[in-house]
Amino acid sequence: MDQLLESIIDEYLSRTARSKQAHLESEKLYPGGVQSIIRYFKPYPFHIDKGKGGKVWDIDGNQYIDYCMAYGGIIAGHAHPKIVEAVKEQIEKGSLFGMPHEKTTPFVRELLRRYPMMHGFCLTNSGGEAVLFALRVARAYTGKSKVIKMEGSYHGSTDPMEISVGPQIEKAGPKRTPNAVPNSDGITPSTLKDTVIASFNDVNALEEIVKKNKEDIAAVIVEPVMLNSGVVLPKEGYLKDLRRLTKEYNIVLIFDEVKVGCRIAPGGAAQYYGIEPDIVTLAKSIGGGLPLAAVGCRKDIMMCIEPDGHVRHSGTYFGNPLAVSAGLACLKDVLVDDAYTRLNRLGDRLRKGMGDAVDDSRIVGKVHSIGPIGIIFFTDQDVIDYRTAQTGNNDVWYRYWLSMINQGIIISGNTWHQSWFVCTMHNEEEIDKTIGTADQILHRIARQE
Repeated sequence: MDQLLESIIDEYLSRTARSKQAHLESEKLYPGGVQSIIRYFKPYPFHIDKGKGGKVWDIDGNQYIDYCMAYGGIIAGHAHPKIVEAVKEQIEKGSLFGMPHEKTTPFVRELLRRYPMMHGFCLTNSGGEAVLFALRVARAYTGKSKVIKMEGSYHGSTDPMEISVGPQIEKAGPKRTPNAVPNSDGITPSTLKDTVIASFNDVNALEEIVKKNKEDIAAVIVEPVMLNSGVVLPKEGYLKDLRRLTKEYNIVLIFDEVKVGCRIAPGGAAQYYGIEPDIVTLAKSIGGGLPLAAVGCRKDIMMCIEPDGHVRHSGTYFGNPLAVSAGLACLKDVLVDDAYTRLNRLGDRLRKGMGDAVDDSRIVGKVHSIGPIGIIFFTDQDVIDYRTAQTGNNDVWYRYWLSMINQGIIISGNTWHQSWFVCTMHNEEEIDKTIGTADQILHRIARQE
């Protein structure tokens, strides 16, 4: 271990003694001491006590400016007063009925206002569930079984999508026709067979794959901005070509907008890029911090769902009044037009400042961003897909990320491919502090390179 890394880890250990004890206790009770493996990192994760606005506090009393924001699940800010008020009001009436309630209709109407190409929305609890249901509907509508997903994309931890999420390059096969690589043990060979892998931003290679499997492909699912490999923006015309290709071959186009939906624009990527998908999946931003997701479909596809069709949509917690109340308050009372203006302004400020910090330090890296979402890639390559994204220097990233933690800034989730998320309650002072801190840290790392 080099001297810089050793000093960074020592500082972390000295700041988080109570978190260490909490972790030692929790790992006796469940794997890694975490309930989602993405929360685990070495030497151990710190434990959060509370959050307010753009900040959180850990159980050792350390304050952090939070840009992880529950991996994008918090867009309004922690404990936003409008959402707290809505949740308090509803929980006094009851949190779960298992029957229709009056807030579902205005909530879905608001989603349809933002996504007018959709005929309706079915609610679920999480983005992973939403994707799983979207795939089921697409297969039922087309009568086909296979789905194309992009190498390096994450669409929830269900078996059909837990494939080629972050494959080792030596196992990934040719770039134009990647192998389907399971991301977990326990995925059956038949599941692997039904998930076909393509490279993001390469329509020509995708068309070759489609032609080879044209009798079997039910859907292409894509993050319009690929956010599981950092922030990988679509090339100019890529999404338009993708829409043309899927129409030509009668394939359902699914936009997974779990992270970008209602965030980069009121109508997400569909509005931002001017593309009309056949199905859209939403979560995170629409739930106000509670478990809530949605699947939107055009009319003829929606007709496949019971009771009009034979696709099953059922879940005790789907559309529960507590989550829908939070989501309605988030969309109607928080994410108004002025909020998007503010999110984009702060996002631009952070992007520019972080880019200047990288350039001034002369460290190898570049900033990618869209609106309130961004990342530093520690690579000199043009990042256009998973394989170029993962060329970054992970040693530099870890030193940068943990140093930021030590200075009270959670710049992202705890892996190299996680991005920052600006929320509506962040302010200019926090943005400027983040830029200044990153500048100092990057210069410190550059001196050791």
